[in-house]
Amino acid sequence: MARFEMMTAGPLCIAAGDSIAAALRRHFGATQTHRAYPVTRDGMLVGLVDRRALESAASGEASVGSLYGVNQAIVALAGETCRSVAARLAVHGLERLPVVAHAGSLRVIGLVSRSDLIKATLTVNADESQRQTIRRLYRRGGRDE
Repeated sequence: MARFEMMTAGPLCIAAGDSIAAALRRHFGATQTHRAYPVTRDGMLVGLVDRRALESAASGEASVGSLYGVNQAIVALAGETCRSVAARLAVHGLERLPVVAHAGSLRVIGLVSRSDLIKATLTVNADESQRQTIRRLYRRGGRDE
């Protein structure tokens, strides 16, 4: 399987044992690197959390991991196509997904967002547009000779 190329590799994760208040201080604000962060326990994915979820939690002293139940997080797999990941985002109404190495693993290797997928589409469209322009120029050149 090919590695999922559109992801942000090696994202910073929040430990499930961190307090909500500490996670807000450390990860959201002036030094924020992502809009949402994977939450891990013993290196394995528990879920994905954003500022809104942390701020709406009842107690800032509770652990970030306490925000999650027993349901497994929705993820993207490293070998998936952009199309299948985009479909999963749309079906679940999500903006981003953590990327895991393979179906049996919950080890986070990346993060992919809708904007990452749109950038990929823009690149493909730009490449195709350039090929079409070259073809048109070549055909014109052939007629003029």
